[in-house]
Amino acid sequence: MSRSYGRITGAVLLASVFLLSAFAVASFGSVGKRPAPPPPMWEQKFLEALSDEYAWQVTEHMAYGGEVVAGTESSAAAAEWIAGQMRLMGLEPGAKDGNYIEDFEIYGWEDLGSSVAIVSPETKSIRCHQAYKDAGTGPGGITAPVVYINLARWDDFERNDVSGRIVLFHRKDPMFYALPALAEAKARGAVGALIDYPIIDDTELKTDVIGVSIPAVYISEVDSNYIQGMLSAGKQVMVKLVVNNMVGHQPMAHNVIGVIPGEVYPEEMVYLTAHFDHWFMSACDDDAGIGSLLAIAEAVASAGIKPDRTLVFVAFDSEELGGPPDTWYDWCLGSYSHIVGSWDGGPALHPERPGKIAAMLNMDVIGVRDAVVFVETTPDLTNFIKRVARYSGLMATAPTYVYWPPSSYDDWPFYTTGVPVMQIAWWGPTYDALYHTSADTMDKIDPEHLWTNMVFNGLCMLGISQSKVLPYTLTENLKVAYEGIDNLLMNDPTALDAGNANIEPLTQGLDAYQAALYEIKPVLESKSLSAAEAGRINKILMRSEVALLPHMFDWDCSVIPGWTGLWLFDTYANDLYWMNKAIADLRAGKVSAAAKDLVGVTTMEWGQYVGEEAYQHVLDEIVFTENPLWADGHLPTITQVHVEYMVLEGTWDGSPMSTTMVLDSLVEKRDAIYGSISSAAVEAGSAYSEAAAILGQI
Repeated sequence: MSRSYGRITGAVLLASVFLLSAFAVASFGSVGKRPAPPPPMWEQKFLEALSDEYAWQVTEHMAYGGEVVAGTESSAAAAEWIAGQMRLMGLEPGAKDGNYIEDFEIYGWEDLGSSVAIVSPETKSIRCHQAYKDAGTGPGGITAPVVYINLARWDDFERNDVSGRIVLFHRKDPMFYALPALAEAKARGAVGALIDYPIIDDTELKTDVIGVSIPAVYISEVDSNYIQGMLSAGKQVMVKLVVNNMVGHQPMAHNVIGVIPGEVYPEEMVYLTAHFDHWFMSACDDDAGIGSLLAIAEAVASAGIKPDRTLVFVAFDSEELGGPPDTWYDWCLGSYSHIVGSWDGGPALHPERPGKIAAMLNMDVIGVRDAVVFVETTPDLTNFIKRVARYSGLMATAPTYVYWPPSSYDDWPFYTTGVPVMQIAWWGPTYDALYHTSADTMDKIDPEHLWTNMVFNGLCMLGISQSKVLPYTLTENLKVAYEGIDNLLMNDPTALDAGNANIEPLTQGLDAYQAALYEIKPVLESKSLSAAEAGRINKILMRSEVALLPHMFDWDCSVIPGWTGLWLFDTYANDLYWMNKAIADLRAGKVSAAAKDLVGVTTMEWGQYVGEEAYQHVLDEIVFTENPLWADGHLPTITQVHVEYMVLEGTWDGSPMSTTMVLDSLVEKRDAIYGSISSAAVEAGSAYSEAAAILGQI
């Protein structure tokens, strides 16, 4: 059923009362307790026109239409259908040359037919799904005995000969996406892999984009247990594994873009986005995002709302995969190509848009039942988004966390070009067991959650569009740095002592930025700005964010690289803590304790479970990749202590090292971290200083 205005919850009505006053608040203010003005007409019109029936129909169409893999016929068909919906609702084409669809090249990966069959001691077909980007077998496949290696960690490999065999194991984090396990299996001569994932339903299948190693597929836990039973009975199990890939071609993927032009500031844009490529049915990831996107666009268009800023609705392709095999950061290729560049180093489709986009709001993993809502933002939007989350009813509907920084969704490539961003995901423990599995079906969507998601995102988009002065909280940009410095000193109180790290360039930049904010505060709080003057100020605000934002956050490369953003110092702060602890323990003769300390150093939570060859194989993809794509410029300098750890554990078989040599090496590497902090301080300080100079033009 379509929603009507009369069915809106009390929380949403409360939103109507307070949102306008929230939008009017300048960067330094907060909502007071004075009586709020009535809701603006655009808000009432939007809520009256918003249809959860249409959103549900779109979501069903995407889910029941089958798997959509970027660069295949399925993605072309889905793009055409979405473009048709935008055309019907009257959106203007947003791609070049008057089109709704913009094509971009990707590195192609296509499953031409993967299968698993037991051929001895009995014959039995096993359901499977390819683990993308792992090596293929060709159509003939490989036939080999199976060996069960439990969690595929160091001790499991030490107990089992895997050479020439197909390994069967449970994938368990922190062995992220099974990449370290597969790398170790390859180093020991395994020829293929069967993976199950115990946290999902025991009859369901999973898939992931992992990395080039050995041919691998996911199987259900039921079938995994069946094979294990035969192995436990002392039987040799022979399996034929086929992973028939078409790899390395350069097909086209397709973003779909519809626009509602702005009437006051048409050159300024507000983006709302979701991705349409997906594994299995993927009702939540991200069919419900596409349903929300089109329903919000249809409501704005059918209500006849005339936005002040241009509204840009984008359905991205190639979110799940699309990059070359030598990089971990091969997803988000649709958004990356749109705003940053192509996978092979070519230009962006829209290089002129950073500095003109007021905000990019992304929806990925939407409407999940029993969800925890994670809303990631750049600092400038955090307070605005919190207000909308509260008043739209989002926080009353599900446990909701609004925080910075953004992470690895389609908003991140926009962030790297200096665009303020927000990403919402309805995730939590429930969705952990559904992510990229065949169990992500329509019954996993809560209709009330889908509705609330649309209200929240629609009000965010329109609220930013209709604000005279953009609702940025620039003081949050300072808070990020101050908290990062505090975290550094909490982990290593000596970090800023003479001869260690020098962050003077950063403190100078912060002082300049703070002074600029003080100077412009009266202007931003002025109630008498003309539209022309507001437009001039907004251009300066967006330019200042282009200068600053890309230099604030790095990637956490520790457990699941490419999933969590961190302040520039945070990786170094963590590593200093554990390095100092290991050094102190070694000096006290506590060798075993020192080894345990090193597990806390970045990359070692998974690195402890593999040998040096596998460790370097993984680092080549996540840290030393030839094609970092959207991680380019955001990978911290990694302190490698894997060899030292293996020496202390007694598993190192390379050149002999004494504990004294290990201690000297750790001290040298610890001191090098101080140099990395100093370099990061120069980068961040320069960015704050440049942003301050731009703000001074206000």
